[in-house]
Formats: sequence, C-alpha cells, structure tokens
Amino acid sequence: MRASLLFALMIVPGTAIASDAPRPEKPFKVAMFCLKTGEQVSGMNKICFYNCAGSEAAITIKSYELCPLNIDH
Repeated sequence: MRASLLFALMIVPGTAIASDAPRPEKPFKVAMFCLKTGEQVSGMNKICFYNCAGSEAAITIKSYELCPLNIDH
C-alpha cells in the first residue's frame, strides 16, 4: 500500500510540470491606507470620503454611524 501511494505521489507532480502551456498572469492588488477627508449625509445614508495616496475613495454607511478615520482600499 505504501509503495503504490509513493508511486502515485511521484507521478502527479511530474504531469503538472510537463505542461508547456503559458500561464496567464494574474493582476495583484495592493492594499492602500486611506485617510478620511470628509463626509456628507444623503437621505438615510452617510457618504465618507477618503484620500488614498492621491486617489479618492468613498464608502456608504448608515447616517447614524460614524465614518472610520481610515480604511484599507
């Protein structure tokens, strides 16, 4: 039983490596630290605005909640 399991483990990685097909590159995301710049109440919601290293971001929360001082975007 051990010999057949060992043999199976040796074959599986070899078949995965033998593939010459190009791998598609996956884009990666970098988390940005964003600081609060302002807020605005709109009906029953509040929109919180943030500066993310020169870019702007916004989140919507309930009007009675406090905007976080910073977010990861």
